[in-house]
Amino acid sequence: MRLLDTTTFELRLDSQEFFQAEGYAILSHRWVGAEITFDEIAHHAPSLREAGSQRLTKSPQLDKIRGACEVARAQGLRWLWIDSCCINKASATEEAESINSMFGWYRGARVCITYLSDVRSGASAEPPAYQAVESSAKKEVPSTGQASDPIFRRADSNAPSEWFFRGWTLQELLAPRDMDFYDADWKPIGNKASLAAQIRHITGIDADYLTGARDFRRACIATKMSWTAGRTTTRAEDAAYSLLGLFGIMMPPQYGEGGPRAFLRLQHQLLSTTADESIFAWRMPAPDAGMRYDVERNPDTSFGAGEWGLLAPSPEWFRGCGNVTIEGGPAIHRPARSFEVNRQGLQVPVMQYHGNGITKYKLILLFSPLLCIGAIPVFIYVRKKLMEIAEQGVPFALNCWSTEGGEPSAAISVYLSQLPQTMKTNVGITEYKFKRVRCSELPLSRKYAVRGAEGEVLVLQPELRFGN
Repeated sequence: MRLLDTTTFELRLDSQEFFQAEGYAILSHRWVGAEITFDEIAHHAPSLREAGSQRLTKSPQLDKIRGACEVARAQGLRWLWIDSCCINKASATEEAESINSMFGWYRGARVCITYLSDVRSGASAEPPAYQAVESSAKKEVPSTGQASDPIFRRADSNAPSEWFFRGWTLQELLAPRDMDFYDADWKPIGNKASLAAQIRHITGIDADYLTGARDFRRACIATKMSWTAGRTTTRAEDAAYSLLGLFGIMMPPQYGEGGPRAFLRLQHQLLSTTADESIFAWRMPAPDAGMRYDVERNPDTSFGAGEWGLLAPSPEWFRGCGNVTIEGGPAIHRPARSFEVNRQGLQVPVMQYHGNGITKYKLILLFSPLLCIGAIPVFIYVRKKLMEIAEQGVPFALNCWSTEGGEPSAAISVYLSQLPQTMKTNVGITEYKFKRVRCSELPLSRKYAVRGAEGEVLVLQPELRFGN
């Protein structure tokens, strides 16, 4: 870990344990123009020392470093971490290590200094009087895209600061235990806890997660993904890499693979480390949304409008899916590591009990020829109806529940449709293939099987091309 001395403006490389023992600040900001890099900071150190408390108006990027160091010094902190100049991005190894360590660095900081370069408050920037922050644990508060009051409003518009809509700033908002906001003139705006109501209004993140009353790391995957919907990154892959710390996983970055493939790799990592089935609780934003992705063509399988696999290609597909929990509902018993990734998609457990549409369809389809001997017309009619049901999709209940309107009671489901093709495995077992259909819907199931695993089916996943 490399930090900047807030007095000499020289870099020091040491362990995080060393800097934590001494105490360090960390900067959260939005990159604007050509930021001062690792290679350039030594050249600018004399100018920064000479400036002292004087604004460096000719270089906003340099003045940002000066101002952040001044704030850190005022709090008795010798060390400051800034992503633009403390990472040697010429080293792919160092950049990869930084991406996987960044959440921990923000978590370990004594204070996070958040600089909003597009906000200018009045001479005295005091937050308005708010009543006690109401928890939204039972109801998602969607982002409005508007500032609830002038506290975070951009100087040139009525919209909230651009800082709230960048991908990396989500973990920078949640990871630090203490965060102070400053406007473009380095006037204090307030801290994260005191401004939780306003931040909640902009981001949709429950105020209890912002104040620390509840550990945000306990939020389910769908809820966390919903927080990042609508955020942008300069490099497409960073939409996935910026989430690593929020989920407590590590993954080597592969710039050039494309955003959708990076996000798919992230989800594969999650499936290998957690049983959180809310990872499947997303909605396709438009019927043709999946058709906008560049996928490998398969002569045996095609994905039409409203069709996809179980894993979303983008965090955007989790928009509005924050009213999801994996705690409190009647849990469906699953074998260990129930959802296994393979080359074609996911192996998914199905059950034999009443209420599971997939198995009910499959069993009737398998045994109806035996039941209808001597009644061929009836069999043809039943088979036709079953095929119609299959095309429309049958609900598959997940181990996650909706919190809309109160306590979690209804399981969230997805629609799966069986494909006509089957295949024999190497041990002679017939494997049934499905795909997710009606992807813009998340039906609720109040009656569903909770025990009795019967077998597995394969849910196909579109194969995204590299660099997509």
